Amino acid sequence: MTTHIGLRDILINARQESFRMQHYFLGVEHLFIALLEIQGGLASSILEEHGLTARYVIDAIRRHAGKGSQQRLWAGMPNSPRADVVLGIANDLALEDGRAEINERDLLIAILDEHDSIPVRILRKLDLDIDHLLKDVSERTPNYLPRQPHLRTTYAEMFDGAAPLSDAQLLILRRMFYGYDQIRIEQRLTGGYTEAAILVVTPINADNLEDASVVVKIDHADIILDEAQRYDLHVKNSLPPLTARLEERPTTAETSDLAGLKYTFIGDSNSTAPNLRIAAKDLGVNALGDWLHEELYPYFGRTWWQQRRPFRFQVWSEYDWLLPPVLTLEYLPDAEPPGDSYLIKDPVRRERLKLAEYGDVVVIENFVVQRVHRDKDAIQLAIGKGTEVARRAYKIEVIGMNLAQNAYYRGEVVDQLIGRVWKTRSEQLFHAASALDPDFDLQEELIPGIPGIDKLPNPIFAHEKLLDRYVNGSLSKIHGDLHLGNILMGPNRSAFLIDFANTRNGHTLFDWASLEISLLSDVVMAVTDGSWDSARQVAHYMLTIDDEDKSAADADARLLTALDSVIAVREIAFDCLARPNHWSEYHIALALCSMRAITWDTMPRAGRRLMFLLAALAIKLSTTLGGRSSSMDTVEDSDLTDLADTGRPPL
Repeated sequence: MTTHIGLRDILINARQESFRMQHYFLGVEHLFIALLEIQGGLASSILEEHGLTARYVIDAIRRHAGKGSQQRLWAGMPNSPRADVVLGIANDLALEDGRAEINERDLLIAILDEHDSIPVRILRKLDLDIDHLLKDVSERTPNYLPRQPHLRTTYAEMFDGAAPLSDAQLLILRRMFYGYDQIRIEQRLTGGYTEAAILVVTPINADNLEDASVVVKIDHADIILDEAQRYDLHVKNSLPPLTARLEERPTTAETSDLAGLKYTFIGDSNSTAPNLRIAAKDLGVNALGDWLHEELYPYFGRTWWQQRRPFRFQVWSEYDWLLPPVLTLEYLPDAEPPGDSYLIKDPVRRERLKLAEYGDVVVIENFVVQRVHRDKDAIQLAIGKGTEVARRAYKIEVIGMNLAQNAYYRGEVVDQLIGRVWKTRSEQLFHAASALDPDFDLQEELIPGIPGIDKLPNPIFAHEKLLDRYVNGSLSKIHGDLHLGNILMGPNRSAFLIDFANTRNGHTLFDWASLEISLLSDVVMAVTDGSWDSARQVAHYMLTIDDEDKSAADADARLLTALDSVIAVREIAFDCLARPNHWSEYHIALALCSMRAITWDTMPRAGRRLMFLLAALAIKLSTTLGGRSSSMDTVEDSDLTDLADTGRPPL
């Protein structure tokens, strides 16, 4: 039900917002945010119907306005000239309606009608038609109640009832298909390693006639809304003629942190949309490899992976964001940094980061807020400079932030923040590896090897040097999360891709390294007993994957057959190498994609065991003749600048 709130309360909330942002004046942006924060209010409801959450728009406004200085230069909290204009328009609207007090609707109409405030500019940047919004708001009665969708939900036989949808997910589905009589959820598309739910849904009209099935993705609202913008920026104009496309704006709900997207899909007569995890069982491994090489790669490659250009980069700038936060800190409000505290600022030196231990005090300067976890009172910071993925590098999680009192928003530059080390990246990787019940000592820098290699580097320690290397690679449009769950097979075995949350211009080989680890976990390790010995056996075969003679007497026929699909990926990767036969470029990508997979609880333990060994093997091969490395292919960074000092060496 709509909450009716008077001007006095709106102004109080607006002034509180101004104080949190250290502005100390009342602007239109503060008034608009106060309207958006009204639970069940008109402003948030209108935005929901246009596919935006109130929180997403608030963050966008805060990013644009920025935080002010902590030092107040005047007393009181005066109105800005534009705020006075808006309040004057709202007052006229109230008087015309025979009321003495401005209400929520008056103020919202006044902000939209004024047409040039910060909120209006932000809404335009988010691709909203202000005139259409103004008309929509003007037609709402003061007693407007947000629509409450009701439709019947049924499940097809293929749907796995062992993992039922949550009430929050069902709410998003009901909003997405508002106007239909019912929906039938055909199946859940498995294969992802995130919390997102990807479903095939058939909408059904009141006359019992069915419309075409669609693929629905439900995830955290910020992720969904970012994906929609990324689709417009990177994907929409580069897709092949026949493939999955976003149907409409995202669907959100004020009372939920989730949102949803619809992807078109042309399925078969049974309304099924098999992803490759499902289709692989019917295709067979040999046919799967052929399909990847002959259908997926050329179909999308023309406008994606085959449009490559030279790209020299330092490994951390493309791959550090895959790994756990370099540090997790406990926030120390109003603390003065002791003389022996660490200073972290850009450029970051990883060898000095390793010096920080549990309990040390760390000072962070000029990092950028990447995520705000209000449910955990935590924020995630990163360096925020460089290319899109480089801006996400060197993640630092800060807990105990008391976000009810402290306003932080995505994109905010934090001048300084002080915290105490709670956990390091190495500790998180060690914890993830310990969960695999290793039959060796994780504390050792070398771990037991495989036939042909006596010892392998422990990736928990060895990956650090990898991040400092430079690579002469190639840049192209990449999917950014290419695994078996995001590749669908349409009619006549046509290729479809979904889930563009990480699509960008990036290192071309990233996609194929990601797909290889998905195949190794879901296809190859599925024919083993999941033990460490079987993981070593697979790693041994990976070492000889390019050999022509694969008919060794001790070869496992099932494993060799399962590896055929991986060989197909390697053939595609070979075509994408910046320098023919210089495989170290690929091994670096494979090592760090494997390191990320170690931390995925949703990947079977057998797969994660192989990922640990594969990371070790790829690191080994990236620095040896076996990896076909050369000094022109990857080099160490020899020109890093030292940082400022705060008593102890900065990180």
